[in-house]
Amino acid sequence: MNVELQPLDDSALWELIQSVELIDIRLVRLEGELHDFGADKVSDIDPELQTQFRQTEKTIQCLWTLDTEVRDPDGDKIADLGVSVLQVFAFTDPPMNRDIPNELLIEFIEKTAVLSVIPFVREAVQTMSVRLGLSPITFGLVRAGTTGPTAFSVRRHPPGKSA
Repeated sequence: MNVELQPLDDSALWELIQSVELIDIRLVRLEGELHDFGADKVSDIDPELQTQFRQTEKTIQCLWTLDTEVRDPDGDKIADLGVSVLQVFAFTDPPMNRDIPNELLIEFIEKTAVLSVIPFVREAVQTMSVRLGLSPITFGLVRAGTTGPTAFSVRRHPPGKSA
C-alpha cells in the first residue's frame, strides 16, 4: 500500500501506540503452487504486500496479504506463493477507542504494525518455498517509510546438490 501522507504530529502516533496492545496474530491463508517441477533455481520474485484495516469499538484489525510469482534465471514463472496474516490490536485505554483518523491509522500500520507482522510473512514464504522444493527465499528488513521488505535473498544449494 503506497499512500502519500502528510507528516502528523508524532504525539498522536505515540498516544495511539501507547493505547493498544497486540492480542492476536495468525496465518489465515498459505498457498503455494509449483508450475515447473524441474526448476531448482530461484532468480526473481516480485512480492506485493497489501494491507486492509478496520477499526471497531475495541480493536484495530489489519489483514496483510502477500502474493508473488517466483521466476527462474530465464524469467519463466516456476511457482506462485501467497500468504495472509491477520493482526488484532486491542485498545487498552478506553478513552482512546474513538474514531481515529485514517491518516493516523495508516501511519500506525506503516510504522508499527508492519514490524510485528513481517517475521510471520518472512517465515511463511521461506517455509513454503522449501516445501515446494525450491531454495529458501528470505525477505530482507523493512525500511523506514515502506510497508514491506524491499529486498530478498535466495540461499543457493551447494554445488552438486539439488533442492
